[in-house]
Amino acid sequence: MAIRDHLRAKDPDRALRALLQLNDDLTAEHGLVRGILALAEPEPTGDRVWDAAIAALVAWRLKQEQIPVPAWVDEPERALTEPTVFRVDPADPTPGPDDVPDEFAERGVLAWADTFASV
Repeated sequence: MAIRDHLRAKDPDRALRALLQLNDDLTAEHGLVRGILALAEPEPTGDRVWDAAIAALVAWRLKQEQIPVPAWVDEPERALTEPTVFRVDPADPTPGPDDVPDEFAERGVLAWADTFASV
């Protein structure tokens, strides 16, 4: 997965772009096609925050269409035991509880919902 490759290259900005592309790919499709895009479990990135964020994003976008999430999304290694701010830049502010999608909060990833708004 591109995210893993970018993280290994110490390029979190490009990793974020790849995560946003996954978001765009999921939101561009509806119903069964959206569900099919999320069936295959991505390989671990080597960073638990990013792995949890990927699972949270998939769960969020599938639940928007009432599509069952694949089992990999709810694996324990796809969640954090302590809530952690999803930061690409150390200056990124901490989102408030109302700014974090439920699926991210459930997996301990404090990410701004606005990060995933298409522009």
